Amino acid sequence: MSEFYTELKALREERGIDLEEIHHRTKISLASLNAIENGQFIQLPHTYMRLFVKAYATEIGADAEETLSQLETFLGNKPAPSTSKKEEDQETPESHPLTESESADLSVPNRSAKNMRKDMVTGIILVAISIFAIYIIRVVNAEEAAKAPMEYPSEFEEEGPITDQMLQNDYDVLTQSTQIMEAEAPYTLKLATAERVWYRSQSDTLSPAEAVLPIGDNRLIEFGDSLEILFKHTKGLNLYLNGLTLNSFDSSQNPVKISLSTVDKTVTIQHFTPKI
Repeated sequence: MSEFYTELKALREERGIDLEEIHHRTKISLASLNAIENGQFIQLPHTYMRLFVKAYATEIGADAEETLSQLETFLGNKPAPSTSKKEEDQETPESHPLTESESADLSVPNRSAKNMRKDMVTGIILVAISIFAIYIIRVVNAEEAAKAPMEYPSEFEEEGPITDQMLQNDYDVLTQSTQIMEAEAPYTLKLATAERVWYRSQSDTLSPAEAVLPIGDNRLIEFGDSLEILFKHTKGLNLYLNGLTLNSFDSSQNPVKISLSTVDKTVTIQHFTPKI
């Protein structure tokens, strides 16, 4: 019993159909057509093997479905079901060459992928440039800020100092009292406050100085023969002469001047009030 492919070849020759003719109509290569007629199906592209055989059988007028069934048997497979409509309508690459428009359509994904990669690279470059520009701007601004002189608020800005001229022009002495100093040398006066207060001090051993005593802070001033301190106010203020509380002044929101003389052994306290 002859093989089915030899019967196909015989049928073609009987009908006088040339392989060249089938090649031109289906665009299946002559090598593939010869492989079909010689039973060398392994030489056919595996994906299109059945489509090639079916197209060949159709061109020579053979039963395409029967031919496919015989092919399955020849290959050692179970008889395959009838080729689906989808497979029948599917065209082989060689039987129907792609038009220019179809080729262009197939190339679109490749072009799109390339464009996407190109856009991604461009985007990354733009982001990197933006980050670098921001960094440069910040560095320049930091350098400019470093060059600018620092402005420090005066520690007397809130309280404001009291000058002798202001004390003379704007205030009157409300009360003045003198008491005996019982302390002995060496002499120290400790300032402790519960409120922020400006003061100016002058002694026989220290140059005149003014400062602000922060809330909860304290200062220790050493002096020899004399010490004079002017406070802008005495709210929350406590004074300690050689460790002993100095109780001879009242809490006041107006200036208070305290003068200590170790020569006369006196403590003089003046309370001021704004002029009316």
